[in-house]
Amino acid sequence: MWPLNPSQKEVLRFAVSCRALTLMLQDVYWNVGFLRYYELKQIPNFLLAAPVTVLVSCATWTYVTTHPWLCLTLGLQRGKNKTLEKPNPGFHSPQVFVYMVHASVLLLFGGLCMHVQVLTRFLGSSTPFMYWFPAYLLQNQEPLLRSLEKIPGKPLMEDFTLGQKGLRNPIMGLLYNWKTCSPVTRCILGYFLTYWLLGLLLHCNFLPWT
Repeated sequence: MWPLNPSQKEVLRFAVSCRALTLMLQDVYWNVGFLRYYELKQIPNFLLAAPVTVLVSCATWTYVTTHPWLCLTLGLQRGKNKTLEKPNPGFHSPQVFVYMVHASVLLLFGGLCMHVQVLTRFLGSSTPFMYWFPAYLLQNQEPLLRSLEKIPGKPLMEDFTLGQKGLRNPIMGLLYNWKTCSPVTRCILGYFLTYWLLGLLLHCNFLPWT
């Protein structure tokens, strides 16, 4: 390491002391630590974190069961599967592996060592993996979205009856046809919209929400 002048040493010492102070505050006053949050009184907070936990866990399981050899070799070898050698855009692409690992590590660390109620914003602001999986489910299990496939020379929403001409947002199309959506679509849209609405109302009024 290169030599430091006195002012740089002071800055480094201050940074180390601040880091140590932060760790001490988290340990003593915030009760942050391995499995420290696993108490009966924290059950409501675990329920708040349950949807995103299930979402990322299911996404990880889906990807691992699709590419077991790729995951076992940590993405270094793709096995004898010829399909992996071809371009495979989408959720099952081999390039998604690093995001899957990143999201899984964050979920494991957050669930064991953090206040679990922050898991939703912790994962939502750190990895796109938790958004790709719902999009993948909507594309593959929602018949209404398959009817929105773009036809050459025609608008995206031309054949999708909404009662409002010119609407091109597929999500709005699903909301307008809520009763005909699949149960998976209802769960996904219901969760994200409910979380957004409650967060907007509660957090902006300084009420408990994360």
